[in-house]
Amino acid sequence: MSTNGHYHEPAAAALIPVVAPPELPHALAIQRAPEVVLEEARRAAAALADVLSKKPKKVIIDGKQYLQFEDWQTLGRFYGVTAAARTTEHVEFGDTVGFAATADALLVVNGQTVKISSAEAMCLNDEWKWQDKPLYQLKSMAQTRACAKVLRNVLAWIVVLAGYQPTPAEEMDNEEKPAAVAPPKRKSERAAASPDPAAPDTRKISDAQHNRLWAIARESTVLKTEVRELVQHFGFEDTKDITRDKYQQICARLFELGKE
Repeated sequence: MSTNGHYHEPAAAALIPVVAPPELPHALAIQRAPEVVLEEARRAAAALADVLSKKPKKVIIDGKQYLQFEDWQTLGRFYGVTAAARTTEHVEFGDTVGFAATADALLVVNGQTVKISSAEAMCLNDEWKWQDKPLYQLKSMAQTRACAKVLRNVLAWIVVLAGYQPTPAEEMDNEEKPAAVAPPKRKSERAAASPDPAAPDTRKISDAQHNRLWAIARESTVLKTEVRELVQHFGFEDTKDITRDKYQQICARLFELGKE
């Protein structure tokens, strides 16, 4: 380039360094020692089982217990995980209307929030429980289901370890439809069908109760041999043979053994 009769070399373009992309691992790698992860999970499962066993109103379907959204929130607090509803949209499918919602699972680490999972769910008026509800309730339930579902995506393995069902209770609404109402029985029939309140409950304990019993034993540092001796003292060959009328007594004795 010439200026006032003088020639100047053009300025050299600045070199931009080329940074190679980070090398991806060739295979899945274990992040933490499995035995450490499992021990933490067992502690979380035992604590969760203790909370759920004290709920005054449990969601039981076909003899299996399901966690409600607030139960998933409790478990999430153990790990610093929470759920947040992100979007909610009104949807229509012919005559069926309702809402679709999305939610994120957020991990709080050192004051920073990281999204670790996402989920979506709907609540529609073609469900028997929601067909006569106002739209704002359908919208709220869609958000609740999405939040419960995203926590389930992250934490279901702990729930299963504790002996409960991994599907959020809010997604099981249609499974709870009441059966047709039977005609009232005569007084004599009611008297014959009514169980004796003084009779012992000889039904065997549920899977959730069985898992809780062993969780109590672990928390109380009671040896397996001691558990079996205690169970046999009550007249049972195996922990799964324990009847419900003896269950609380055995659990109380386990707590006592842990203090001795």
